[in-house]
Amino acid sequence: MNLRIILVCRINLKQIILLMIFGFFFLPIFSQGPRIIIEDIPQRKIRNYIVSRSIDKMDDFSLIHPSWKKSIHESDFNIIEKTFFLNYNLSDSWEFYRHANTLKMWNGKAVRFGLLLSKCTNSAINIINSSFHEIDTGDIYFLNLKLFKGLFNVEVAFEITNIDPEQRIIEFSYIDNNKSLGKQSIQFFENGSGKTKIVHRSYFKSDSNVRDKLFYPYFHKKFINEFHRNMCKLIKNRNLPFTIIS
Repeated sequence: MNLRIILVCRINLKQIILLMIFGFFFLPIFSQGPRIIIEDIPQRKIRNYIVSRSIDKMDDFSLIHPSWKKSIHESDFNIIEKTFFLNYNLSDSWEFYRHANTLKMWNGKAVRFGLLLSKCTNSAINIINSSFHEIDTGDIYFLNLKLFKGLFNVEVAFEITNIDPEQRIIEFSYIDNNKSLGKQSIQFFENGSGKTKIVHRSYFKSDSNVRDKLFYPYFHKKFINEFHRNMCKLIKNRNLPFTIIS
């Protein structure tokens, strides 16, 4: 009886030692955080933005926070609103925007996609290693904005904070430490006769009145016009009528 106990103890001890060795050599591999490959990001401005804020060193992307908080009042921000119309019914328009490929929707002449970080999967996605991704809350997008036909480039980062299928609204907020603070919302409405009205609102402010009053409104309208035109092009009916109202 004592011999059997001794043998069992020896076997268990060997198993424990093997587990400790396995854990020592392999556990660091499994516990490593998400990896951002800086070299795979095409835009220098975005690369510098990420490195300067040590985002590439983060093990947990949930440490990145949106600038828009629940306690913030919309009236404290500058507001821009633009209206778009699709000759497409409300349900189909919403579903298309909701499930479109985000790597293409933010990829035009003036706005170029750089990097996507997902809080849900704690992973980094760039245009090189992924061919499709639809929007989800917790997605953080890094975009490059071309000003004056590329004479100047500005990096911007925002997080998808709300997707409400009942109100048919998508909201995203600039992340903390961005040049501008605030949020944008895209809401869909039935417009009669199988058509859809899309209202795109932007709430913003920065530490520069010149930027907020002069530059931001002009370029913002240009960028969101391109965004919705990109969406129009991505809809299966490429020649779908599309109207912009200032």
